[in-house]
Amino acid sequence: MLKEDNKKLHGEQILLQESCEEVKRLFEETHEKIYDLWTLQQQEHQTLEENLQCLLQQKELVTQQKDLAVKLQHHSRESQMRFEHLQQELEHNTAQEESLLQTELLKQEHYVPGKRASIEPHSQQPGTHGVDFLP
Repeated sequence: MLKEDNKKLHGEQILLQESCEEVKRLFEETHEKIYDLWTLQQQEHQTLEENLQCLLQQKELVTQQKDLAVKLQHHSRESQMRFEHLQQELEHNTAQEESLLQTELLKQEHYVPGKRASIEPHSQQPGTHGVDFLP
C-alpha cells in the first residue's frame, strides 16, 4: 500500500511538475506579449510626444507669423497714409508753382523795359486795364 501511495504521489508530482512547467511557459508567453505591447505603447507615446512638440513649434511659428503680419499691416497703413499726405503736398506745391509760373508769365508778357509799374488811364489797351508791370 505504501508503494502504491508512493507511486500515486510520484505520478501526482510528475503531473504537478508538468502543470508547473506549463504555467511557467504560459507566464513567459503572457509576459512577452505584455512586454511587446508595453514597448509598442512606449514607442507610440514617444511618437505622440514628438508630434506634440512639432505641433507646438508650428503653433509658435504661426503665432510669430501672425504677429509679423499685424506689424506689416500697421506699417503698410502708415506708409499708405504718409504716401497720401506726401501726394497731397506734392499736388498742392505743384498747383502753387503753376500759379506762380502763370503769374510770372503774365508779368513777363506785360513787362515794358525802362518803365515803372504805373496806372495810365489814357493808354489803356484791352485786357491790361492801364497797368504796366515792371520788375
